[in-house]
Amino acid sequence: MTTFHCKIVTPSEAVLDEEVQYVTFQAFDGQQGVMRGASPFLSKLGGGVCRIDSATGSTEYVLAGGFAQMNQNTLVLLADGAELATSINPEDAQKKVSQADAKVNAVNEKPLTLAQRESIENEQSLARARLTASRRR
Repeated sequence: MTTFHCKIVTPSEAVLDEEVQYVTFQAFDGQQGVMRGASPFLSKLGGGVCRIDSATGSTEYVLAGGFAQMNQNTLVLLADGAELATSINPEDAQKKVSQADAKVNAVNEKPLTLAQRESIENEQSLARARLTASRRR
């Protein structure tokens, strides 16, 4: 199978830099899959699970927003945060989901701004992605 280059980079580290066969990740507007020969694109990442398929098998990461760029058979995922799915503790992930759900359902004295509401919902979505990824290992 043909391969292409994939990098996952966060502000603090280079997480992945290797040849891969297929990558799927959560974009802001839905799930996106990439193979060799994909047209160039620039997309906003949503918080969610990213699966990397290579000759050695599949690896999952949870990405916390950022951008994805495909250009000349190189995919760069510039993520605000990246966590290897196998390193996520399911009990801790469940606690974060409960905390995020409580924030979403909280009654506030003053209405939240759109940016505040979006931040809370993104936190909830990321917490759920972490929980899902932790249970698949």
